[in-house]
Amino acid sequence: MMKLTTAIISMFLAVICAQANVTFRFSPSSHIDGPGSKPLMEKEISALLSEITAAGTEERDLNLSAVKMQEEARTRLCDLWENARFVCDKTSVIQKCLNDCQGYQVRGIFVTMKPVDDTYTQGINRELVVTLNHANEITGVRLALEDQETVEKIMGEGTVADVRERRELLKFVEDFRCYYNERNLDALNKIFSDNALIIVGSIIRKGRKAPDGTILESAKVKYSQLSKEEYLRNLSKVFDRNRRLDVKFDNISVAKNGSKPNSYGVTLHQTWTSSGYSDEGWLFLYWDLSTPGEPKIVVRTWQPEAIVDEHGVFDIHDFFIP
Repeated sequence: MMKLTTAIISMFLAVICAQANVTFRFSPSSHIDGPGSKPLMEKEISALLSEITAAGTEERDLNLSAVKMQEEARTRLCDLWENARFVCDKTSVIQKCLNDCQGYQVRGIFVTMKPVDDTYTQGINRELVVTLNHANEITGVRLALEDQETVEKIMGEGTVADVRERRELLKFVEDFRCYYNERNLDALNKIFSDNALIIVGSIIRKGRKAPDGTILESAKVKYSQLSKEEYLRNLSKVFDRNRRLDVKFDNISVAKNGSKPNSYGVTLHQTWTSSGYSDEGWLFLYWDLSTPGEPKIVVRTWQPEAIVDEHGVFDIHDFFIP
């Protein structure tokens, strides 16, 4: 009986291991510099997806020691894993390699989410994005924005150089959202310019009693300007108070600054859900991409949904950046 039980357990574990073994290949239309890079990158992505699927299936922490990836990318993925776990949908994945300004992107890797708790409010079926450098090293793993129609529009406009820059911008926007989910203050500190203009809108409601006893309520919009240090200090307190965070971006629009090269305005709708607080509003981000690989947010504004209905959303035309 003991031998039979052991055999059954061994067979069960073998099935799990087989399901967790994911093979990744680039599509024939992929353009990759260097004849030896293609199989090396395929090997690393296969190892990554296999470990993600095994850990998600077995409900354990990630062990990425066998995957060639930058330490920051490894740390960020483990931080993301604390909030949201997932498994690869297929044992064989074929996707195109996209070129951006810093290396390569692989998009459209379908995963199924395995939420840790009820603070996760986004879709169960998501897409994973993996980025690599020219040394065949994984530099980032993140969940793609769910608004794929907007993503495709951003990715497919303009000249070859412009498309590469837009892909890079999309990567930065996706990373920026993930920094909140990962509660990554160090990364947020790096991505904001030291002199960033940070504006937060709020609604102040006042009530007075009418002669008939009813309460008449009036609302006033208040905008507050914060320094980078003030904003990050406040955010640190939010991270400390909330065990889980789930930030979603959608309805994204991108506008290039016609008079200032490598500068973009990004307007998007944000849904913030945490263990102690939730809200929805509109975010505007002014990005400076003039230094390759070192994007900076020069302006960040947030407006509650109710403000936007009456006052409109901030965009690139509302700010002059010398």
